[in-house]
Amino acid sequence: MTDQELSRALRALRRTVLMLETELRHDRLDDALITDIDAQMERGIASEPRCAALVARVDTLRESTLTPRAELLGDTIRACEKLRDAIDEVVGRL
Repeated sequence: MTDQELSRALRALRRTVLMLETELRHDRLDDALITDIDAQMERGIASEPRCAALVARVDTLRESTLTPRAELLGDTIRACEKLRDAIDEVVGRL
């Protein structure tokens, strides 16, 4: 994946993560956005060596949504924030 392709894919991923975070802040868990994040990762981001840290962040995000509990929204929002920071870090290195 070229730097430009990766940058474009990461910007799209960041927008999706931000949309999920916004939904969570309105007390809604949008499973379709989580599925979209997974699909974007599978389209090449996950296999890109420069994005190895993002895979773990997406896994953490996904795992934070699995068990219904009082802290679900807060934990998932924090996972979104950390994923966005990790995406920004990768984009900053491109």
